[in-house]
Amino acid sequence: MTLTTAPSVPATHTPPAVPVAATHGGPAAPAAHTGAPLPARALTGTGLAALLVAFLPVNMTFGSVNLLEPAITTDLGVTVSGGQLVLSAYTTAFAATLVVAGRLGDRFGRRRLLAAGVGAFGVASVLAALAPNLITLVVLRAVLGVAAGLFTPQVLSTIQSTAPAKLRALGVTLFAAVGGIATVAGQLLAGAVAQAAGDHWGWRLVQILTGAIGAAALLALRTVPESRSTAPLSLDLRGAALLGTGLLLVVVPLTLGTSAGGPAPVLAMLAAGGAALTVFARSQRAAERRGELPVVPPSVLRTPAVRQGLVMSLLFFTGYGAFLYEFSALAQGAFGVDAWDTVVLLLGFGAGFIVTALALPAVERRTGRWTMTGAALGQAAVLVGLAFTVNGTHGHTTWTLQPLLIALGVTQALMYGPVLRTVLSRTPTWAAGVAGGLFTTLQQLGLGLGVALLGGLFHAVADATADGSADAGLPRGFAAAVAVQAALALAFAFFATRIARAGAPEAS
Repeated sequence: MTLTTAPSVPATHTPPAVPVAATHGGPAAPAAHTGAPLPARALTGTGLAALLVAFLPVNMTFGSVNLLEPAITTDLGVTVSGGQLVLSAYTTAFAATLVVAGRLGDRFGRRRLLAAGVGAFGVASVLAALAPNLITLVVLRAVLGVAAGLFTPQVLSTIQSTAPAKLRALGVTLFAAVGGIATVAGQLLAGAVAQAAGDHWGWRLVQILTGAIGAAALLALRTVPESRSTAPLSLDLRGAALLGTGLLLVVVPLTLGTSAGGPAPVLAMLAAGGAALTVFARSQRAAERRGELPVVPPSVLRTPAVRQGLVMSLLFFTGYGAFLYEFSALAQGAFGVDAWDTVVLLLGFGAGFIVTALALPAVERRTGRWTMTGAALGQAAVLVGLAFTVNGTHGHTTWTLQPLLIALGVTQALMYGPVLRTVLSRTPTWAAGVAGGLFTTLQQLGLGLGVALLGGLFHAVADATADGSADAGLPRGFAAAVAVQAALALAFAFFATRIARAGAPEAS
């Protein structure tokens, strides 16, 4: 599930009229752009619908391919780590692109970038369906991630900058809900098509259908007004390239593990990734000292609640991405069900998330600032309950999982919704778009790391405890990975408690 939401703070990346250093301990803001802003008509309900349809494939492709990963590995004749790489290629390329895509839209026009990204996504989806081998598929999945990263920030920025107040509030709510709906829809589509078409054609047809949705959205984008920022910031392409390179050099070896040719290549790539990220951090500090605004401004990260909220987002999505991957592999391996039955098992989880996300304002009026803490503690308990229940099913699917899966969806919605608002509410108004981009970047990075690290742990424990059967160890692998995810939830609760005790933020 790739959810992104934000409060109604215009994410136009417009710097303040006074030096940031005077109020937030950062550099002087870049000079405002002196050219006339692009005339923009107001966003209508039809335009909002087009934007939401354009956003659908982003989450549908994550949900569907996560479910179909076993079919992909079987069809292409690759190892489990190869299947994990197919998943991580998309999320990592997505994360690397997001850091600069919002500024590209601010500068060159959001609808223009939206159309380019959606069009590229549709073409890459069809080409991915024709991939003859793993290398080709991984490259095309990375292209899909770049395309998704290019247009995703434009959706919310367009809603915030061109919609009237009432439609803007509705658009933000629907944007969050569509993220969950699209993930469930992607799984439903994948399960139905795979059941009808089989392993070879099933996952390929799903790619084509996902691309077709993007094509439909592209035709409707004429109803969306063009907009751009009146003060576009520097692109910082060097910083974006360093960050993207560092992320790839870290996630890829973690995903491949020893299948990359032994520990030496893995350690070499991790060392190179660490070096790239170190150079990136230094370049960001240097750029800020020169009075520029880099892609990850250190001054924004100096706010404790912002820094803690971003760490919480990474913890949350690492566990979330891992859970979807592990549960799909567990159900199809240990329970002996097909892709469609796996979707049915996960429907309660998806429904719990979507319903709670829509009802979140009413829930928070009762639970207040302790919502995230209580939800995270509840999630840790639910995950432990799932581990015990799965290991007690003795290989048979059971509806006793449903209450726990529904509860997991509810607690995740109560964790996810407030954490982004926490980040942006403690961020200076001029940096709201920057903070939102950082949140989404860590979201995608977390999804990739969850599959790479906890998915790897899942399979390692499963293989070590298989007792002669390929699937006998899967429940134990699931329990081991879920125990780590419960620990991540407890860490999330720790940071949420610190933020809650700090009280309400000061106005930016």
